[in-house]
Amino acid sequence: MTKLTPSSLLLGKSKKRSLFSHVVEEIGTRIVRGDLKPGDPFPNEADLGREFEASRSVIREAVKSLAAKGLLESRTRTGISVLPPLRWNLLDVEVLSWRYSSMPQAQFFAELFEIRSMIEPRAASLAAERATNAEIAIIGSAIAAMGGAEATGDGAIEADLSFHRAILAAAHNDLLLQMGNLIGVGLLTSYRISSEPYSAMLTRHEDVYAAIRDRDPARARQTMESLLRGTQEFLDTHAPGREPETV
Repeated sequence: MTKLTPSSLLLGKSKKRSLFSHVVEEIGTRIVRGDLKPGDPFPNEADLGREFEASRSVIREAVKSLAAKGLLESRTRTGISVLPPLRWNLLDVEVLSWRYSSMPQAQFFAELFEIRSMIEPRAASLAAERATNAEIAIIGSAIAAMGGAEATGDGAIEADLSFHRAILAAAHNDLLLQMGNLIGVGLLTSYRISSEPYSAMLTRHEDVYAAIRDRDPARARQTMESLLRGTQEFLDTHAPGREPETV
């Protein structure tokens, strides 16, 4: 007798889920790219169903998902409308990815590092003040994983992201944790350009960890600033002129 597991139960829904994801991504990308603008008539369910060869239930589910991301609004009398960028949830990983794929890499990284430079040095400083011994150990484990991972593999990306997320968590400010998606998209994008910053910046990651471990807020801030500055300088020389990729 076959034992049912969550994975096996999902297999029966994979085709529908795949189609749903495709519809969400395609419509979301069109909105972020500006093909569908606020004030423009939004395609009706029947037209979208024919285009994507999807049932109305799939289209409605996709619209609900995009509404939750702040891209669409659905009202009984006025129907579905596209919302302006001010309403978009730019911390949503999919919205971030669509936005990245629709803009020049240089512009994306300029915006990304402006935000990261405002947030992460301060988070590192707070982590040096507030982190528990267990949280410092988690940051150390992430450093160890980074040192043992292949620079071009998924393990490197996961370890790098774990390092930055662990610092945000150790700052003990829940709002900072929302920045994790932003950092994640940025890391994945930079790895797709080149894995060189990973090896080159490993020592700077270790410097940040050492400052937090030593409970030195000023040095934690400075070393994180150095890490971000070095990464940005590398990407500035590689990102311009490349065609955007979908994350």
